[in-house]
Formats: sequence, C-alpha cells, structure tokens
Amino acid sequence: MKRYYIGLATTFHDPALAIVDAEGEIVFAEAAERFLQDKRAINAEPDHLFRIAHLVKEYCEQDAEFTIARSWSASSSRLPFLAGAASRLGLLSPDWLPRAPLDGWSRTLLMRRYQLHHLMLCVQSAHLKAGANLALVMRHRFGNRKLRFLNFDHHLTHAAYACYGSPFSEAVCMIVDGTGEHGSISCYTYRNGRLDRLSRHRGPESLGGLYMLITELCGFSSFGGEEWKVMGLAPYGRTDEAIYRLLRPMIKVAGCGLRYPPMRQLRAGLTRLCRYRRAEGASALEAADLAHTWQRVFSEIMDELLQNLYAETRVDNLVLSGGCALNSSYAGRVFESTPFKRLHIPSAPADDGNAVGAALLAYEQTAGPRKTRQKLFSPYLGSRVSAETLTNVARWSGLRTLRHLPETVHLEAARRLAEGRILGWIQERAEFGPRALGNRSILADPRPREMKDRLNREVKFREEFRPFAPAILHEYGEEYFENYQESPYMERTLRFKQEVRAKVPAVVHVDGTGRLQTVKREWNARFHALIEAFHRLTNIPLLLNTSFNIMGKPMVHTVEDALAVFFTTGMDALVIEDYLLEK
Repeated sequence: MKRYYIGLATTFHDPALAIVDAEGEIVFAEAAERFLQDKRAINAEPDHLFRIAHLVKEYCEQDAEFTIARSWSASSSRLPFLAGAASRLGLLSPDWLPRAPLDGWSRTLLMRRYQLHHLMLCVQSAHLKAGANLALVMRHRFGNRKLRFLNFDHHLTHAAYACYGSPFSEAVCMIVDGTGEHGSISCYTYRNGRLDRLSRHRGPESLGGLYMLITELCGFSSFGGEEWKVMGLAPYGRTDEAIYRLLRPMIKVAGCGLRYPPMRQLRAGLTRLCRYRRAEGASALEAADLAHTWQRVFSEIMDELLQNLYAETRVDNLVLSGGCALNSSYAGRVFESTPFKRLHIPSAPADDGNAVGAALLAYEQTAGPRKTRQKLFSPYLGSRVSAETLTNVARWSGLRTLRHLPETVHLEAARRLAEGRILGWIQERAEFGPRALGNRSILADPRPREMKDRLNREVKFREEFRPFAPAILHEYGEEYFENYQESPYMERTLRFKQEVRAKVPAVVHVDGTGRLQTVKREWNARFHALIEAFHRLTNIPLLLNTSFNIMGKPMVHTVEDALAVFFTTGMDALVIEDYLLEK
C-alpha cells in the first residue's frame, strides 16, 4: 500500500506543511501564511482545518497510509531552560501574563521575563496541537485511521532539508537560529545522503536571540520577522565604537558554540544597549549606525564559528541553515572570510523549511535511504492560482484591458517593462521560502534611478531605505558582479562591478551590492524567457525583482489577492499565466 509523508513545521511562527510521496519526491510545500494571508501566521496550525482536506485530495490517495512528521522532538512541547519550572509554577497561562514583572532579563533569547513566558506559552500550544486537524480530517472526511506520528529533533529537520537539497555528496552543515531543543547551534557531517551530528551547543546563548533584540531596538518587529530590515538598513550607517564595545563582549565564540558573560555583566550591558533604541516616530535612518555595528558583530561571530568548523573537519563544502542563514549580506562574503570553497543555503532556511526536512526524515526512517541526487530542490513547490477563477475574471469582470496572449505574453510584458512600467508577474507554482523567484513577483526596469523610490512609495508602501533585488541571467553574472557566485534562491549579496552600476541603479544598494537571483532556463523557463526578451530590447540582462505583496502582508496566494494588490497600488500591468491586464 502506498504511504505518504506529511511534514509539519510546528514552531509557533512560520508554520508550514510539506508532502513527500511514496518515491521520496517532494510534491508540495507551503507556509501557512500564504493561504491565511497573515504574515508569519503566528500561532496558526500548519495543518489548517479547512485547507488540509483539499491538499490531501490534490496530492495524495486518501486511502493510503500516512506518516505525520513534526519538526520538534516529542519532549519539546516546552522550551528548554525555564519552561519546565514555569509550567510547574502555573506560569504558562494567559492569566499570569498581566501580573508578570516588567523588569528583569532572561538569558534565554535575551528577552524580558514576561516576553519569554508568552513565548513559552505559544511554543507549548503549537507543539501540542500540531497534527490534530489532519488526524480529524483523515478520520472524519476520508475514514482513514492509518496514521503514524513521528517527531524529529528541530535542528536535524533544518539539516535534512538543507543537505538533501544541496548539490554536494559531502559537506559540513551548521544550523544557527534562535533556539532548538538544547541550544541555538548544531553542526552535522553529510556524506552520500547520511547525516551525522558533529556537535550541538547546549545552553541559552543565542546569536539569533541577540539579533531579535537588535531588531526591536532599531524600531522593527522581531515577531514580524523583520531582521532583514536591519540588514538592509546597515549599509546606511557606520560602526559606532561605543555600541561595538557594548555588543562584542555580550557573546563569545567557544568552538562551534557560544558563551555569555556572567549574568550581572550581561544585564548591565543590555540595559546600556537599550538606551540606543530608536525613538517612536523617528526615521529608520536614526538607527543606521546601530544596524551597521550589529552587522559587523554578527559577521565576526559567524566568521569565528565557521573557521572553527572548518578547522575541525577540513571539508570544503558548507551547508548553512537556520534563521540566521537568511542574512544574505553575510552569505555573500563567506568565501572572503572563511576557508570554505562552496556554499549552499536552501530556499527556506528558517523554520518553514523544517516541514520538508521532517517529511524527508520520516521517509528515510520508514522506507529507507532516498536516492542521493546531488542537485538543488526546486523552490517552486507551492500552490497554483485557480484556472477557474482566472476564467471567471475573463468572462465576468468587464475589464476591457484584459487580454489572453498564450504565445506572446512574455514579449508583451518585456515591452511594458522596457517602457518603465511596473508589472506583476504570476506563473505556475508559488515559491517555497520568503523570496519571490519569478513566479510571484513584482518586476520593473532597473535602469531608472527613481524606480527604487517609486516602488517603495507607490507599490510596496514601505521604508525608503529598503533595496530591491536583481534577477540576472546566469550567463551575464560575471559581467555584472565581482567574484560572481550562483545564487539560485536570492540567498547571497554580492558587489556590483563599478563599471555597470550606473546602468542599473535601481538594484544597486547604497554600498554597491545587490542580493541577486541567478536565473537559468532549466530552473525557470518562463522567467528566463521574459528576462531574455527584456535583454533583447534594452541590452540589460536583468530585471528588478521583488515579492508580490505590500509591506506587512505575505506574497499573494490567489487571483483575488493579486487583483486586490494590483488595483490598490501604483502597479501598471499584471500578468497571470497567459493573461495581461493593464490600467
């Protein structure tokens, strides 16, 4: 009998669901935020009650056997370090939070104590209920009781997704995030499809936790996952030596782990650091020096960790994952500051990617080793827009500028882009991970200098400092970037060559860099054809690419979502599959 493997990313933020079939192939992966249209889907179930039946019907045989794999171990319904005591004292309940003291720091994630107790309550709830909706639907809707539940170590699910989808037969893997079951860093060796743990940091020390605090001090939301704003703001500032002297001693590297100073020293440093908090209503640029100094400290710590990992293993291939791997500014300079020769970061290195990792681990535990392919996982694993809805729009909307162009839509889109129009572009299956890679994108001509400000102001409705990414044809990468590296998932930031910066100013950040996406025909034929058509018109082999959303919202999920963004922003044209709509 066939068996399917459903992976659930069960952290209270970024829940996600993945389906692996009986042959070990990933047939679906998507974060819950897309369907819910709720950024990060905080405290939502990955197996949404009204969504899961549709997914099972579309991707599985309903009477098959199912293994449900969760991305935390069975003992992790509470966070380590303080959660057990908090539970015994009755503190893990909502009615305790209003009475919690406002002062006092916790070593765990460097939070105020009341914040930590709220976090632990969310974590406990998320882990206990994950899979309940799926079990109910399988029993009630499909009459299927052939379900088996498995739990896997959190960092192991990170590593499985990252390593199995890498181009390497041998690599070392480092996971760096806020926390796992025992600590915030784990290291693994990967050889011919086999993962073995090399080391695991134990303790509350967390580079991700300090990152969260800096995000809040810069005036952004760590719960909203806005650490990337700190990274984008950093090039506008410079090192503040007073901040650096505060930050650098707060966290020290010990082998492939971290150490805090004594608690009294740590609390004093945190209290002084909080004096640099951006004032309410002040420009984000007021926090630029704090952001820049933090990026320097973050990079120095990562350098030490990776240098120590290389010294221990002498393996040239590095796989990096966990939330801290989303720092593309650091990823682009790994080869400059460490001995590693090749780097892989998956399309979803944060906790949403663990849904795939858990499902693949369940497959291996049940069916045996997967065939090692040593090739990248496609990021295009999400939902398609409804063909029926698109047909209904064409039939009933009365939109006179809507045209069906099955053979030439990419050519017409390229012409609009070359004329300076801003265009939404939706094709086939959605990307898995936080970055638009040419299937749920807003695109523009990178040549006009004012295009960046126009997009931020009229379409994305976001801060003026936020940069935009270049999506470049692979064969022109070395012409445009210093020390060019392939970046299939927009996962690393590289420096533009000086002589090309004036050609594409809308995608050149203030420090001369760009977080690029490498585009190849075999990875995304339609997006490649569009950029080729734009290149023929303009002699520029790249487009400005940003996610199809507005600030604070996930990428669009349905035709209705796309039309709502299109008609309420300054976008000029919209392509959905073979349809072109213009204002």
